[in-house]
Amino acid sequence: MYPFASLPENLAAFCEVLRRYHGFRIGPGELHDAARALEIMDLADERAVRDALRPILAGTLDDVTAFDAAFTQFFYPGPEGLQQDQMPSTKREPGTDADGRGTDARPPRHAPPSGADADETSGSGVDPMTLLESATESLEEATMFAPSSYSPLDAVAVEAPELPRVEQAWRDAARALVRRLHLGLSRRWRPASRGRRFDLRRTLRAALQTGGETLSPRWRRRPRRAPRFVILVDGSRSMSDYARTALQMAVAMATATMRIEVFTFSTELQRVTGEVRRAAAGDFIRLERLHHAWAGGTSIGACLRDFLQRFGERMTGRDTVVMIASDGLDVGAPDMLRDAMRELHRRSAGVVWLNPLLETDGYEPTASGMRAARPYVTTFSSVSDTSGLVRLSRTVRIR
Repeated sequence: MYPFASLPENLAAFCEVLRRYHGFRIGPGELHDAARALEIMDLADERAVRDALRPILAGTLDDVTAFDAAFTQFFYPGPEGLQQDQMPSTKREPGTDADGRGTDARPPRHAPPSGADADETSGSGVDPMTLLESATESLEEATMFAPSSYSPLDAVAVEAPELPRVEQAWRDAARALVRRLHLGLSRRWRPASRGRRFDLRRTLRAALQTGGETLSPRWRRRPRRAPRFVILVDGSRSMSDYARTALQMAVAMATATMRIEVFTFSTELQRVTGEVRRAAAGDFIRLERLHHAWAGGTSIGACLRDFLQRFGERMTGRDTVVMIASDGLDVGAPDMLRDAMRELHRRSAGVVWLNPLLETDGYEPTASGMRAARPYVTTFSSVSDTSGLVRLSRTVRIR
């Protein structure tokens, strides 16, 4: 049934099939993330393995559509599936890449198993979809077999997102959202020219300037609380078509309020507030140093927990609105995401989840990440243009 005898070889060959025959952009980083995901999955559960690999290897909506057919064709081939001689080989000659082109790279530290060893293993009746003997060994083997022609983390000049200057329509929509999200009245009474409470002390002090005549009464009122915004943008490969729109929304909101913090995340969290504020001031900014916070896998729960541990005390409170732009495709533990969302919900005035897949006909939030996060989301919407931001300003709810 399988072309190779061990799990690392099968995983590497499957990634090569996706890259060669379906146009997927898969490099060593994606293969490394896929190997790590399989370490925590029940490999006897075919659906769990399929759901774990899909958000890592599929970068676009078209890739997601093609992934399931490719998975079935590779691991459960029918009469018309790929034949043994059509399978991409995981063995390479020293100094060549996956396509046979010459490279200057040194030969790998570990040689792949010989053909005799592979035949002996395949004939022993051992199911190749079994746990690896060592997590470290599996990751090294998987990386060794990975195609080296593309890696989004190395192509910084191509993949690094830009923060463009926002148009007036985006600015107006952002101002409407900020004005809409007033958080009630403050508990403290402040001096004001007009108000509901008479300020006797300040009135008497003002009367000293007019010989004791109280000609200018003073008042106090409770001002409205201005909201603080925390925007977390999912920069994983599955969000490649939508993350830049979320960053554009963040820049537009930075033109309407200074009480804003912006982060990007993929497998790690990165603060980009300074860059967003400079872009809002009119500068052309390219986010060059995002590393694992862009164009990789998705660990939403781990990144939200990291945000709470590092910034939660000073950036969250009863005047904070947390906005998460993500498709909810998470390969991490659902319990970790559920705990992080529960804590964000408890500490903030509201949690807004912007999912671009809501604009897809027939979409339902059934992914494990969305199922874990949905109970703690106060507003579930999407923003793909200025009209979406205006619609959000009318429908957003806070506690």
